Amino acid sequence: MSDLSKEEKQQRIAELREALSRLEAELNKDIEREQHEAIDHLDAQFILVEDKFHNLKTFWQTLKEEWSGQAGDR
Repeated sequence: MSDLSKEEKQQRIAELREALSRLEAELNKDIEREQHEAIDHLDAQFILVEDKFHNLKTFWQTLKEEWSGQAGDR
């Protein structure tokens, strides 16, 4: 078996638990940061889509107005 005393084993277990807790906290921070980055990316993509939709809507409205004007000229 091991040459460690009961107290040494308990101390090592306590140290390992502390290290594990720190790693879990670090992991949770990493996950939260990644989620925020993903949300920021989605926000940026939404703005792009919204802008393209607005441009398409403006184009369509202009096209309809031009067609209406040409139909009245005939």
